[in-house]
Amino acid sequence: MNTNDLTEDRVETLHSLLDDAALKVGQQRIRIKKLEALLVACAEFIEPYSDVSDGAYGIPVPNAAMSLLSEIKEEIT
Repeated sequence: MNTNDLTEDRVETLHSLLDDAALKVGQQRIRIKKLEALLVACAEFIEPYSDVSDGAYGIPVPNAAMSLLSEIKEEIT
């Protein structure tokens, strides 16, 4: 550590950087909450289309809506 590390200017700069980082974290948290709410709305919309279809040899497989719904639910729960 050199003598300039504890100057008032350096401390002020560090505080400013921390404030900026905290603001960005807060903005990202808000964005994540909005995206999670959007995923919930998408899951509700996709639910009626979720079904199985006949796969190879007549074995049921999830259709595209069911596969997508499953991935969404995995992320939001």
